[in-house]
Amino acid sequence: MQEHSAVSLLALKRLVVFAGTRRVYDERFHPGVNIIRGQNGSGKSTIADFIFFVLGGEFDQWKEKAKLCTEVRAEILTRSGVITLRRFVTTRKEPIAVFFGAMDNDEAAIAERWSRFPIQRSEKQLSFSQALFRAVGIPDAPGSEGSNVTAHQIMRLLYSDQRTPAPRLFRFESFDTRDIRVAVGDLILGVNSYALYETQIELRSARKKLDSATIRLDAFRTNLPPNFGSVRLDQIDQEQADLEAEQLRHIGEIEALESIEMVDEDDEYASARNLARDALRQRRRLMRRLEEEVEQLALELDDLDIFVDYLEETLRKIGATSQLAGSIGSLEFSHCPNCLKILEVPDDSDHCIVCTRPFDSGKQEARYLEIQIDTSLQLRESRQLVTAKSQNVSSKNNELRRLRSDLRRARSEFVGQFELAGSPSQARIAQLHNRLGQIGELIKQSIGRREVAERFTRLISERDQADDDFMKLNARAESLSAQGDARRRRALGQVSQSARGILHSDLPRQAEFQKAEMVSLDFGDDAVSVDGSMNFAESSNVVLKNAALLALVGAASRDPEFWHPRFLLMDNVEDKGMELARSHRFQELIVAEARAAITPIQIILTTSMPNPALERPDLVVGPTYSEELPTLNFSGVPPCKTPDLFAQEIPLPDTDDGLIRLVAAALGIDEETLADHPFHVEEYASDDDLVYSWRLIWEDSPPVGVEVFGVPGQQWSEILPPDDGSDADIDDSFLYE
Repeated sequence: MQEHSAVSLLALKRLVVFAGTRRVYDERFHPGVNIIRGQNGSGKSTIADFIFFVLGGEFDQWKEKAKLCTEVRAEILTRSGVITLRRFVTTRKEPIAVFFGAMDNDEAAIAERWSRFPIQRSEKQLSFSQALFRAVGIPDAPGSEGSNVTAHQIMRLLYSDQRTPAPRLFRFESFDTRDIRVAVGDLILGVNSYALYETQIELRSARKKLDSATIRLDAFRTNLPPNFGSVRLDQIDQEQADLEAEQLRHIGEIEALESIEMVDEDDEYASARNLARDALRQRRRLMRRLEEEVEQLALELDDLDIFVDYLEETLRKIGATSQLAGSIGSLEFSHCPNCLKILEVPDDSDHCIVCTRPFDSGKQEARYLEIQIDTSLQLRESRQLVTAKSQNVSSKNNELRRLRSDLRRARSEFVGQFELAGSPSQARIAQLHNRLGQIGELIKQSIGRREVAERFTRLISERDQADDDFMKLNARAESLSAQGDARRRRALGQVSQSARGILHSDLPRQAEFQKAEMVSLDFGDDAVSVDGSMNFAESSNVVLKNAALLALVGAASRDPEFWHPRFLLMDNVEDKGMELARSHRFQELIVAEARAAITPIQIILTTSMPNPALERPDLVVGPTYSEELPTLNFSGVPPCKTPDLFAQEIPLPDTDDGLIRLVAAALGIDEETLADHPFHVEEYASDDDLVYSWRLIWEDSPPVGVEVFGVPGQQWSEILPPDDGSDADIDDSFLYE
């Protein structure tokens, strides 16, 4: 099972579109459902396209009015904090600039703090997808043929547009592959398929390496001469050491005899001998200098390894520090930690309760992300430097071995070249030189045998290492495959259950939806089916696709193992001839799914058929647009002054005595016990739309013995609301505020 310290999160807080220096669109968005409504042709889809584009979508099919725009900015909330994106409206590959902070910061102050990220990744720089995924909390996953899943490919599953045929899950594009759709789907579901994909690639490579290493070793062993002798390096080294020791003894004896006969040596002979000696000394000096260079490079590599370890530890500490800061930041003091006096709670949450100074936790989280990305770049450069220096050391070691071999040969030639004769001492010298010649030849043979033995030993080591690597990767692939299959079944089961409930709650326009048992999503085939069937009316296909995407984000809100960013952009809720009542019903289902979310989600939808019951400030964005009041106002709009709902705390409902009494009776516990466990109430409909229940969201922990759902910290219980009027005095208006 994957470890999740927090769920993946992406939410749009504010969108600004510029035409030159003029703002032509500026609206704030909020958690949950965001409805952009207006007449057909008023520019709603253009706003959806801009959202897709600024979040990394590759898009250039702009409408005429959109082509007049030059820049789009988005302030987004991520798991790592608030960041601002800026992208110029040019090509589909236009880079994206990122500021690690809120949009309201002074433009002049942040002018030099924009970080520019390309759409395509490279070895030298992080791509926008890599930066966004790290902020949102999505792993960097490989796609097909060694490429990586990008923000564009993720957004294709999060953006349901009007151009794509209704049965397709992914936004349509001409160049698409099954492998990349499967990779995106598995990533969204939280399947470790990206790890399995990498492992399978490594496994295929390891199999080839093992086969190749085995073939080379067998061929080498077959071609060894029968009388080759031992191939053990230690035995060959000992034989060579014995020969060199004998060689040194004979050289010493020759030098002693020569010192006696030195006066008789011919001048030309002596000169040649001296030149040969000087050449040997030069070879020795060159070898010593190369040995010193290798030693120095080894020391530098040690230092680099220490620095790489430090950077890796720093990255780990940054993550831990960010998590710890988030945990500590949630502590609330009731008494001063110094004098123990009772503290007065400030009017808002933007000031410290102890020192009353203003603070912005979002800036702190964004700063952590900025430091983390900078450290990651240093780590990548350091690892590249380690690789380069390691290759340099290997090259110099090869050169050093060659020099040593050349020196041995030159020394053997030297001792065999200058033979003397003519006197007893010269005869002895000649005898010694003869033996030295034999030794020199034996040393040459030993050097050759050692090279063969080294190659043989290296081939055995390569074969053994390749076999070990293959076995480890094979075991890892089998384990990951089993884990991935189990996770995929579990996640798709949750999505199917949620989608089935949505279809059951649809208006009775498609009989198969009302009795649906299984809703299946197939990312590879880019399709969704109901009980194996995909042949429905066009408007029903729209409902089915949107139900699947809605169920996907809903399931992600209830299961932290999803890597889904808990974000959905819908521009087709009334596509393909959708009737008014059915569109209104589906809008209600979207709101119900958002209210049932356990972890935060955001759904942005456009509609020309707004449901009047949903005309509420916490559900709509901007005015109702028309041809006279389009989304893009080229006369200019002022900066948005709408309150930031992300910064507001949702007040707990007034749990008066009547409500406490009702809930305690429904749960079968006493009122005093219930009063010690704060909660608030949400209303939701069952799948068949016949039974309405109250969901009690426990703020801290539930009372002992009460049936609960969810995980610790995100638990709820369900009760039936009063239906006999006996508790009519209870004010439940907070359910609809």
